[in-house]
Amino acid sequence: MSDERSTPSPSGGDADHGRHWPTARRMRRRWPGLVWAVPLAALLVVGYLGVRWLTTRGTEVTVTFLDAEGVTPGDTKVLENGVEVGHVTRIAPTGDGHVTLTLSMTRQAEPALNTASRFWLIGEQPSITDLQSVRAAIAGLIVGLAPGKGGTPTHHFTGLDRAPLVMPGAKGRYFYLDTNMLGSVQPGAAVLYQGQNIGSVTNTGFRALDQFRVQVFVNAPFDRLVRSGALFWRGSPFKVSLSGSGLQTQIASPSSVFSGSVQFDLPEGARGGAPLPQGSAFPLYDGDADAHQGPSGPEQDYDLVLQGAAGDLTNGAPVSLLGYKVGEVRSARLVFAPGSRRPYTAATIALFPLKLDVRQDDAAAPAVWRASTDAAVRALLAQGYRATLTQTIPLVGGHAIALARGAGSRPATLLAGADHPVIPVAIASGDVGDLIDQAQGVLAKVNRMPLEQIGANVRGLTANLSRITGSPQVSDSLTHLDATLKQLDGITRQVQPQIGPLMTRLNETASELQQTAAAAKGTLGGGGANQDESLPEAVRQLTEAARSIRSLTDYLDRHPESLLRGKAKEK
Repeated sequence: MSDERSTPSPSGGDADHGRHWPTARRMRRRWPGLVWAVPLAALLVVGYLGVRWLTTRGTEVTVTFLDAEGVTPGDTKVLENGVEVGHVTRIAPTGDGHVTLTLSMTRQAEPALNTASRFWLIGEQPSITDLQSVRAAIAGLIVGLAPGKGGTPTHHFTGLDRAPLVMPGAKGRYFYLDTNMLGSVQPGAAVLYQGQNIGSVTNTGFRALDQFRVQVFVNAPFDRLVRSGALFWRGSPFKVSLSGSGLQTQIASPSSVFSGSVQFDLPEGARGGAPLPQGSAFPLYDGDADAHQGPSGPEQDYDLVLQGAAGDLTNGAPVSLLGYKVGEVRSARLVFAPGSRRPYTAATIALFPLKLDVRQDDAAAPAVWRASTDAAVRALLAQGYRATLTQTIPLVGGHAIALARGAGSRPATLLAGADHPVIPVAIASGDVGDLIDQAQGVLAKVNRMPLEQIGANVRGLTANLSRITGSPQVSDSLTHLDATLKQLDGITRQVQPQIGPLMTRLNETASELQQTAAAAKGTLGGGGANQDESLPEAVRQLTEAARSIRSLTDYLDRHPESLLRGKAKEK
């Protein structure tokens, strides 16, 4: 909108009368101009970022760790199940040797900020079984978060030294295993059932001398398999067995090799029982065979005096009876007898009463178990059993103790000792020391033999035989002998058909002579006959001739070859 008005000439004359001069015009607009567009856009961006920060702003929490080396503010992330839910903003010492990390958490992580949640540093203690910890140790530490449920809200936490073995909220139950030696079982070891991972070892603790307790967590629904009669034993990372199908080897998983494992099984007779409550305790056996043989009872110690080489008899070596493990070696040491200074090995073994068929109430006093076990050992000694130093694998295996009965063993009795009863010891006939002594004796006899002279005689005899067999006289003799045998064979074939008729004629002749002799005898014996004194002699000769012919016939019947070879000489 503008106003146009006429104004007089500045000179006041009429010369400019009739002219119209321009005037200023004022305009009003709503848009201030392009110059204000840049600050207005910046203001909008700042407002948008502020609103976004207000809507996405998380919560700050503090976590106290023993050490935070490798944590970088602004770079170290907080991960929940592999998803980033925050980062480290500040690091400050607490003054008591700990370090406090201030974490800025997103709104998505606020439900996990309660007393049941756990924080830990990933990569501070890298493990070959946890690849994420290895990557974090190389690229930089990460703060791990395991959200919990049921806790009260809080903004202050105490970090763990390592990742939790059982995540908060996991379903399952805790059980305890008692053993006298941990071996390779460590926190984090897997609990396996038929090769399936059903839990893990969460803690190991010392209870008393040679007594340890292992805490395990069994995941649901496998925790319902833990019933009265369940078996637990230490797993072996490498197992070799010889069966009817040949040599078999089993290699455990890498995690079991480094942290060990606990094997679980439920025998057929225990599958009908009810699941046991949390906190139930079981014995932890050394192996599969020990577990299936059943409990062992309170161990009873005995002493042995071994004469053989037993330097590799280690603690834990088995004590067997008919191939079954009935005890373990507790110690073995070299001792010199006073006076004679004769060296020997003093060993202490622990026998398992229940493996020796000793039955007592669980509440029985230790003295009752000792008396019952001693009675069982005396019964074995009365049958000729002795403690014997053996080798698990002949010649190359480690030494062990066996309760064995040798041929012709006499009854023995349990001896009194300074600390424990003493079991008599016998050296087995197959002991390696005896074998070595026998081998050395044989070698000594061989060394005394004149082997060089015997070799020279054999070489001379061989040369003589070679000359004899190669001479022309021997060849001619063999040729003549062959021709003679051929002629003799022909004569035998010609004479053999005539032997039968000859024997018949000889028998007939002998019969006729006997008849003639009988007739002549009758004639001579008749009354009134003129008898000649020479006739009885003639009759006697005829009888002798008949007897000789009969004997000849019998001999030829038994030895027809005498017609060719003549009568054999009597021995």
